[in-house]
Amino acid sequence: MNIFERISLAARVAVHGEKALATIRPTWDTMQPSYSPINYEAMVRSGWRKNELINACISKRANTSSQVSLRVYKGDAQVDADHPLQRLLANPCPFMTEYDFWSSVSIFLDLAGVAYYEIVRSPAGLPVQLWPLRPDWTAPVLREGEFIAAYEYKVPGREKIFLEPKDVLRFMTFDPLNIFVTGYPRVAVAARVGDIDNAATDYIKLFWEKGGVPMGLLTTKQKLRDDDVTLLRKRWTERYGGFANWLEPAILDQDASYQRTGLTLTEMGFDALDARSEVRICAVMDVPPILVGAKVGLDRSTYSNYQEARRSWWQDSLIPQYEHYDDVINAALSPEFGDDIKAKWDFSHVPALQEDQNQIWTRSKEALQSGAISINEFREMVGLEPISGGDVRLISLAINEMPARPVKSAAIHEAKRDDEGDLRERLKLENIIEKATKEFLDEELERITKNIKGEHGIIG
Repeated sequence: MNIFERISLAARVAVHGEKALATIRPTWDTMQPSYSPINYEAMVRSGWRKNELINACISKRANTSSQVSLRVYKGDAQVDADHPLQRLLANPCPFMTEYDFWSSVSIFLDLAGVAYYEIVRSPAGLPVQLWPLRPDWTAPVLREGEFIAAYEYKVPGREKIFLEPKDVLRFMTFDPLNIFVTGYPRVAVAARVGDIDNAATDYIKLFWEKGGVPMGLLTTKQKLRDDDVTLLRKRWTERYGGFANWLEPAILDQDASYQRTGLTLTEMGFDALDARSEVRICAVMDVPPILVGAKVGLDRSTYSNYQEARRSWWQDSLIPQYEHYDDVINAALSPEFGDDIKAKWDFSHVPALQEDQNQIWTRSKEALQSGAISINEFREMVGLEPISGGDVRLISLAINEMPARPVKSAAIHEAKRDDEGDLRERLKLENIIEKATKEFLDEELERITKNIKGEHGIIG
């Protein structure tokens, strides 16, 4: 049995043995608090739909796809919009734009650890559409001697559908316990903290619904029957519970007393609990707290550290994430459109990176104008592909004004042998040529500058 056969066997155990193992719990597990189950639907309901901070983090990560585009290249040249792969990425299916597609990839990965898309092909076999598949309805089919033999798609109440691996585009996070088969979502890691945050929110709501009255003991010297206890508790709650009655003083019989045993919200330290949840959730979701309006981030926020948080977030987290996406595209889709077809992200319009881009632009422009670098070296520095004839350097030509008196140089002394009128004409011609050359170079530099600025969206 080779390594891949062993991996396949282990993966089958990991996938199909989950139900059997789920019934086995260590004895100490019974003493643990209950948390949301770790599955796709629970992550959606408890995280995405219920926890506002988790939703904000997931949405923030997904919405970044509106700032970038995946460009297709044939060799070093960018293809036009009619290229079949560029057209496919721009409109993956009738109900999804390019933004919708990449946004869904990010959301699926955060909630499920994996994102599946069915590749719909033309009669000629070329990919023409990408349809999203719900992750929890999709499962790899593993067979001995093969890695993934097929994908099973089971919509509740309908017949199973089997898809060939070549017809499924898969994005996946890495799970050390289940490599090569399924990923592990970010939200699953944040689930415990999310549950605590949800419970605290529910408690606060219930606290205020009950009028802000903490738990307490209502005692009496009289011996009460069970019915009396139930009636007294009900009447007390009806009379003094809720916002309508929470400010009214309680009036007790002479032999009755009330002792508070619960804690107020201040005493329970909900501010510290909120800060703890915010820091941990944002850390797991890989989003700076300041960018999602978390109090722990806003308390120390300034314009400069907000900008720095955006910039570093893109450089350290989002750019690697998007480069992982194009790796998947270039491995699974690009080869079907030709050996020299590659997809590459265009980050030139990302506002958070614009400041750095402007600095690069200024430095590169100065080097180009001084003749220190060639046009193609300049284009490489600002993230553009080389152009034909661009391996030349622009060297400014100084224009020397003709003095009123003849200049005593070797050239002039040589020219004195000629007629005076011929000398004036020759010098005039040289001056015209030099001036025209400078104007041409200045115009060419300005044209290149405008084109590059237009490609990068740089203002100024």
